[in-house]
Amino acid sequence: MEKRQLIAIVAVMSVICLLGTSLCISSDVEADDGRTLIVETSPDFAPFDYQVGKEYAGIDMDIVRAVCNDMGCKVEFRTNTFDSILMSVPSGKCDIGASGFSINPDREKQVDFSLPYAEINQVVVAPKDTTIQTKEDLEGKIISVQNGTTGADYAAERYSTSNIKFQKTYSDVLLDLNTGKADAEIVDSTVALAQCAANPNLTVLDILDDSPVEQYGFIFSKENTALRDEFNESLQHIMDNGLYDMIMEYYEDNGYSADTPSFFTTKGTLVVETSPDFPPFDNMHGQEYVGIDMDIMRAIGYQIGYNIEFRQNTFDSIVLSVQQGKCDVGASGFTIDDDRKEQVDFSTPYAEIHQVLVVKESTNIESKEDLKGKTVTSQLGSSGAQYATDHLPGTNLVAQKDYTTALLDVISGKAIAEVVDSTVAEAQVAANDGLKILDILDDAETEYYGLIFQKGDTATYNLVNDALEKLIENGTVDKIINYYSSHIGEDVASFYSGDAARDDTDGDDTDKDDEEEEDVGWWQELKDRFHNDFLKNDRYLYIFEGLKNTLIITVIALIIGLIIGSVVAMVRSTHDMTGKLKILNAICHVYITVIRGTPVMVQLLLIYYVVFATSDQGILIASVAFGVNSGAYVAEVVRSGITAVPKGQMEACRSLGMNNRMSMTNVILPQAIRNITPAIGNEGISLLKETSVAGYIGLMDLTRGADIIRGQTYDALLPILVAAAIYLAIVLVLTYVIRRVEKRLNDAY
Repeated sequence: MEKRQLIAIVAVMSVICLLGTSLCISSDVEADDGRTLIVETSPDFAPFDYQVGKEYAGIDMDIVRAVCNDMGCKVEFRTNTFDSILMSVPSGKCDIGASGFSINPDREKQVDFSLPYAEINQVVVAPKDTTIQTKEDLEGKIISVQNGTTGADYAAERYSTSNIKFQKTYSDVLLDLNTGKADAEIVDSTVALAQCAANPNLTVLDILDDSPVEQYGFIFSKENTALRDEFNESLQHIMDNGLYDMIMEYYEDNGYSADTPSFFTTKGTLVVETSPDFPPFDNMHGQEYVGIDMDIMRAIGYQIGYNIEFRQNTFDSIVLSVQQGKCDVGASGFTIDDDRKEQVDFSTPYAEIHQVLVVKESTNIESKEDLKGKTVTSQLGSSGAQYATDHLPGTNLVAQKDYTTALLDVISGKAIAEVVDSTVAEAQVAANDGLKILDILDDAETEYYGLIFQKGDTATYNLVNDALEKLIENGTVDKIINYYSSHIGEDVASFYSGDAARDDTDGDDTDKDDEEEEDVGWWQELKDRFHNDFLKNDRYLYIFEGLKNTLIITVIALIIGLIIGSVVAMVRSTHDMTGKLKILNAICHVYITVIRGTPVMVQLLLIYYVVFATSDQGILIASVAFGVNSGAYVAEVVRSGITAVPKGQMEACRSLGMNNRMSMTNVILPQAIRNITPAIGNEGISLLKETSVAGYIGLMDLTRGADIIRGQTYDALLPILVAAAIYLAIVLVLTYVIRRVEKRLNDAY
């Protein structure tokens, strides 16, 4: 019997391992190739290139950071003199040159240029008390310029070289001006503003009326056209999505000061909770949080210089989480209404919607009166659920925990219609054949979405809301909404991801492949579903991450439960045997009664949102909650094991002069452990399965991982079956281990 069971266990585990291996090998998402691009710069050229401490900052540096992030690679900056970079790039000593290089025909013979990213013209910088008023006044004056620059070329073409000082760096040029060794400098217009901001004794003279408008570009080796083209694609992408404009505005708002840190220097982290089952506002693309809400928060993070950390939670729990300060912002398509305003503060509205119905195409519903006597569904706590309650009398409302489950009710025929926000309905219908939208709820008012904040947290509110208003005003929010509106029903990357641009180019091929796809057998269909559910966008990682958290919580909770249960059992057993510890026994009795008399999910919610209201350590809190729950059952198991030992054993111990402690530890407990081993094993197995409700506090457990896949693919079968198979495999292993331990204990006596 044991051999057959062992063979079954090995077989199940082997299947899972093979699945995991195939997942890793067959994933259609390319891994990061680990590239690091070497970028050389001359960091004395504020606001384009300079250093704040050891940090490289400036317009060039931050554009390169943004582009490299978009390309999916890292960047390493190195310092070199301006004119030497033009030799370093062609020789392959670095990948890119970024130091305000003007695009001109002479340089284009040596290097390739990127798309232009800035426009400038040449101006004069001189002391404020200068007598220079026109370009003619520069005749006979000492002019300091940086060697190799457009300013140096301009001066050499128009003035006597005996009066020109060619310096290696702009720092040397400024030193000439400040010490009186030069009368003027010819330099790019934007750089001149930065120099004067740092040196109040200097002024800008825009007197070079024959200076043409020039453009800056990054430089590449002529042998590396592939890198140049890839860089240009991502540069164009950050120009399109508004990140480039944010960088430029950031340096302009800071007066082009050379003390300004990098745009990407973070001032802190904002924790944002969302329920990522609400496309196109909140969704997952592989492991990436995507959607209108998510990218608005990313744009806000860029705008205010904060990292954005996304966390999952159920929709109805996010409001409570925000109230308690477990997160800074709630972003999950929250409709602004009076009831919610009493609980949280709302941002400026960023989107408007109205309620519609999603039904099967075959449904003959024509008006909301036709819904009477029918079952409708919506997400718990949503505007759709509230509308159904207030405006659809005579219907049976089923309020589900998420929109995916609500939509599956319609698809499976359990409900005639789903009441849902109009934009979300478009995404659902686009992603699922056989559905349609009925816009027949004529009394559904126009509603507005807003971000939510803890009442009284004016600092976070003002910081985020001011940035949001600016993004609305400059059109960034519209760009984000238009991006997702043009990809309704598609599984696309974030607007700020480099994959977003590449997804756009790949879309036509995918559609063509879909059109050419022929009917296949059930085995091919199963493989296709498996690929879509687990391999596409690395969705299998949800299962792996959930399994890891499930095992961590189970192990910690079991240890806590064994400790609590053993202590409680000892107290109660001592009281039963001696009549002592009455108060402690009463406390233990109440503890066991309360824990065994209330559902574990209720205990989890109470401990997370009440006992540990100010903590956001979800795994630790869940472990404590399940441990406390398990302790009550372990206590009774241990106590029953102790009482199962014949009373004569204790009497014999006392007759030998042993006290109560010695009797328990040396005689009673060893026999009790043998008796309770099967029951403790069963408790561990039960505890493993009870952790499946951890998703209600936003944790990624095994069940939640499968649920997220179900939400992305609308396939309720395979994700749940895989999760069930993993639970079963673990239980079989535990059962085998428990039986081996039990056999060893039996053999010992």
